[in-house]
Amino acid sequence: MSEKELLQSLEEDTKRECDAMLENARREAEITEKRAAEEMGKVKEQRLEQTRTSLKLERVKRLAGARAYANEVLLKERQRAAAKALDEVNAGLHELRKEKEYPEIVKRLFKEAMDRWRAFMKEEKALAVVPKQDISLFKDLSSSAAYEIVAYETGDMSPGVIVIGKDERFKIINTLHSRLEMARSELVSMIDKALFGEILKSN
Repeated sequence: MSEKELLQSLEEDTKRECDAMLENARREAEITEKRAAEEMGKVKEQRLEQTRTSLKLERVKRLAGARAYANEVLLKERQRAAAKALDEVNAGLHELRKEKEYPEIVKRLFKEAMDRWRAFMKEEKALAVVPKQDISLFKDLSSSAAYEIVAYETGDMSPGVIVIGKDERFKIINTLHSRLEMARSELVSMIDKALFGEILKSN
């Protein structure tokens, strides 16, 4: 083989090797590019999923906050409405004095208080304090060995009676106001149902 043929053969071998190297490099570049695209796609999907999850959590958090705020507002409104209704009932207790049945109501309150007094205090004499406006209703129940009836002079007393002992260690309050207070939780529940029943069901 001549020198010229040898050089030509070397040149062709070198060219083939270069072409093969270039083809391998191109294939590796394609594989690397494909892998990079796949990895990028995965990263994008992960970020997208994280964003979706974050948005869901934020939505749930905001909805919970809004619901809690709405419940707080509703609770305040329920309490305000119940307090207003009870205040109106309480204010109307004094108006009962105009009713025909009022003397019997007061005497029944007095009798209940005295029955309780006797059950706890036996023979000890009681001081029965009644509103000064109502003292005339007790004229037929004159003071006895068991009790003494006196008018409450220092302010406005709710219709009814307060029974106390001489040493004031035991007291029975049986007024329309005290009865209203005892029934407060039941009345609040009734007012609540009447005013907010449908709203509470929907919650």
